[in-house]
Amino acid sequence: MVIRPDSVEAAAAAVVAALQPGADADWSVRAGQLEWSVDRTIAHMTGAPGKYAFYLASRSTRYIAVRVYPADDATRQERLEAIEGCAAALAGVAATAPEDAYGFHVSGMRNADQFLAMACEELLVHTYDVTCGLGLSYEPPEDLCRLVIEYCYPGQHDQRPAWPLLVWLSGRRHPAATGWGEAPKVDERPEIPLEFARDPATGEWRATRWVT
Repeated sequence: MVIRPDSVEAAAAAVVAALQPGADADWSVRAGQLEWSVDRTIAHMTGAPGKYAFYLASRSTRYIAVRVYPADDATRQERLEAIEGCAAALAGVAATAPEDAYGFHVSGMRNADQFLAMACEELLVHTYDVTCGLGLSYEPPEDLCRLVIEYCYPGQHDQRPAWPLLVWLSGRRHPAATGWGEAPKVDERPEIPLEFARDPATGEWRATRWVT
């Protein structure tokens, strides 16, 4: 399975369709198992693919203090449409990026395919958070979930249903994952990298500047 620029657009379309019935609901409620509200989570879903597009397009090797966030006076409908707009921006940048193009992310320098996969995960899993908070039904396409698992959780791909597996891998509880035990732990960094550079000997990316 190969991720493509239109994969993130498909993910955005799926999540906006799932969120549409909650457009007039109370967005101040907690988003599922997160500490965030629905409103903040949807804002994050807008910003993540937009920021990924920005970093990939700029080829930045360092953190850039620019925030991608919905306009304060945007309507609920405009807020949801912005998710698709930012996903389309990332798709466009990824489609034209050369194979050796990388951009900054706190978890390490990422190429176009990795940014696409991370954006898909952000959209799919955070929509789970939002729909849990709003009491909406939601199950994204199986093929998109398997793509995200393959790229974001290598070695975890198995025969279990992809959607509850992705939710479980992301550290959340899903009714269909009852009895699976604890999800694999995500590494927590005591420090946050702010800049990366290639090692002249190996060509590998490594963090060169950190913030505690």
